[in-house]
Amino acid sequence: MTNPTKDLLGNPLSADELELVELYRRLQRLAGRTDLPPVATANVKQAMVMLWNACNDLALIGEEPGND
Repeated sequence: MTNPTKDLLGNPLSADELELVELYRRLQRLAGRTDLPPVATANVKQAMVMLWNACNDLALIGEEPGND
């Protein structure tokens, strides 16, 4: 999972947009772990989906959140 440097329209990402994508990616990695308590995993996944919504609405990423 690499972080994009441009949005889906080809515009360079701002520092704030880069930070949003990085936070989403960090939560993706955390949600994929198997050593967290179930309640932590559920909340991490919920937070990840909320950040996915922001990134998707801003056309920063074009993927499904995954980690069901």
